[in-house]
Amino acid sequence: MKHITILLIALLSLASSCQKDEPFTPDWHVDVFRCKVNGVDWKPECQSDPLFGCDAVDCQYYWKDTKTFEISAVNVNYNKTINNSISFAGYGYENSENLIRSLKENYKDWNKPGNCRFYDLDTTSVRRLTILEVDTVKYLIKGTFEFTAIDQYGNCKDTVRITEGYFHVNYRF
Repeated sequence: MKHITILLIALLSLASSCQKDEPFTPDWHVDVFRCKVNGVDWKPECQSDPLFGCDAVDCQYYWKDTKTFEISAVNVNYNKTINNSISFAGYGYENSENLIRSLKENYKDWNKPGNCRFYDLDTTSVRRLTILEVDTVKYLIKGTFEFTAIDQYGNCKDTVRITEGYFHVNYRF
């Protein structure tokens, strides 16, 4: 009986230690903007200089009238081996699921050659912005997003897929 108990405990311990794929859950801290770019984790970052400082994320939301929403995030390191940005905007955004309406230069990759740097919104694919919460006292906005952007300017004809995007940031206006 003792051996069966030990064996049972060992099996239960082994079964509970198996690694399971957890569903995507955002890290809802203030001042966060995260997503995946073609399946790779992406977050904004910039290096401050003594004169101008650095804001890796800028968000504007005109909640009193037009409900216009704009957000941009940059990721650039000091030696510019990483230098790209994500932005989107539109009007009429409420606390619900919305279509991203801005069409031009939603993704920029300054490391690409020549005209292959600018990616526009692919209006034939998913282009979702969901505003989950707006705090008009603390000027905080929380939401999720995903879209596809395509290079239409150069000969590259490249596609960038932005998925699992979420933000919880302060906004202006």
